Amino acid sequence: MAVNRSESERTAFILQNTRLVPPFLCPEMRLHLITELCPLWHATEPELAVLGIGDPYWGFCWAGGQALARYILDHGDEFSGKRVLDFGAGCGVEAVAAMMSGARSVLAADIDPFAATATQLNARANGVSVETTTEDLIGRELSGFDAVIAGDMFYDPAFARKVLSWFSSLGSAGMEVFLGDPSRGNLPPAAALSPLAVYQATADTDLAGKHLQRTTVYALKSR
Repeated sequence: MAVNRSESERTAFILQNTRLVPPFLCPEMRLHLITELCPLWHATEPELAVLGIGDPYWGFCWAGGQALARYILDHGDEFSGKRVLDFGAGCGVEAVAAMMSGARSVLAADIDPFAATATQLNARANGVSVETTTEDLIGRELSGFDAVIAGDMFYDPAFARKVLSWFSSLGSAGMEVFLGDPSRGNLPPAAALSPLAVYQATADTDLAGKHLQRTTVYALKSR
């Protein structure tokens, strides 16, 4: 079970247990990530339980997030001046990419306070500023956003259906929705998705590009 820590304690922990390195697909940025040189890389579940931090997914730059960030950086005109929601931000790679591409503002949402802190640190490391929230936004009617971005959120079939249903409602409300998914097999076949680009992204915790996987960026079609 995760232990409640203050913002300063989370910041110190992340800085002590990560390295500032470029993600494979986005060499123009630097992120605080868990590498092979970090003790957390080798930590077992019992050891993580003792640390009380839960699964440190915020210390890795997952394939779907990397691909989506790459797309954002390469298509900055689609995000420039827009108010963006980064859902399930993790390390915040997509949020950072959006701000680097000229977004008017970005709110990075993740229910793990460690992810929110990691996103703030990663934004500062790249000279941009993002807002964060740990509120569970799923199902809410949102306003004040032009675009929603989400990378690698479809790791469970039931959760994928739930999130896509919510995204569909946001799309119907006029928001553009962009998704990054490394073919995990949990996107429903009937999902109204339009492929935008395909990348060879690093597989999960791979930092060196030894194991690449086909990763697609989609736009959710409005209904």
